[in-house]
Amino acid sequence: MPVGSIDRRVARTRGLLQQALVKLIVEKGYAAVTVEDICRQANVGRSTFYTHYPDKDCLRKAAIDQHLKPLRTSDTRHGSQPDTKGFSFSRSVFEHALATRAMHRALIGGSKRETPEEIHDWISQQVRRELTDLSGHCESSIELEIATRFVVGALFEVMHWWLDHDADISPADIDRTFQQMVFDGVKTALDAPPDAGGKRHPS
Repeated sequence: MPVGSIDRRVARTRGLLQQALVKLIVEKGYAAVTVEDICRQANVGRSTFYTHYPDKDCLRKAAIDQHLKPLRTSDTRHGSQPDTKGFSFSRSVFEHALATRAMHRALIGGSKRETPEEIHDWISQQVRRELTDLSGHCESSIELEIATRFVVGALFEVMHWWLDHDADISPADIDRTFQQMVFDGVKTALDAPPDAGGKRHPS
């Protein structure tokens, strides 16, 4: 069999397994899903599953990596835009979350709001990089770390509410509101000159 055909078959099988996992997480939660459940949903044998993934955790990581791929591609293509008013990454994040709503709810949703480390780290990296470019702070500064955590927390909370309630708001409009509420305040705090005690106050 030609190599190209094998590669396509591998990609198809992995895609079926990832889709099966996402569907099952939505239905019963990640902890309750078993490898047997995944195989039954994807209509593949257990031996086929283990040919591709050693366990369901590795399958989940692969699904997350696939989920992030369009965002990482966009990040590589555009990079940060320090001259742009507002965060340059957030609009594409909202658009991607809406386009992959089922995946988002499966991987990030739920009452515990347990955001996968890979997704949380990627968002944090984008926020930290843009705030560094905008404010001139070094990446290890305390002010920058506080601002990064504030922005990341706000982004996820707004996104969860937006998708969970099927709010009739476009990605452009939700991003505009998010930027208006978060960006100016964070930028002002980071730009404030320090006082004699080293604390920063708005100028």
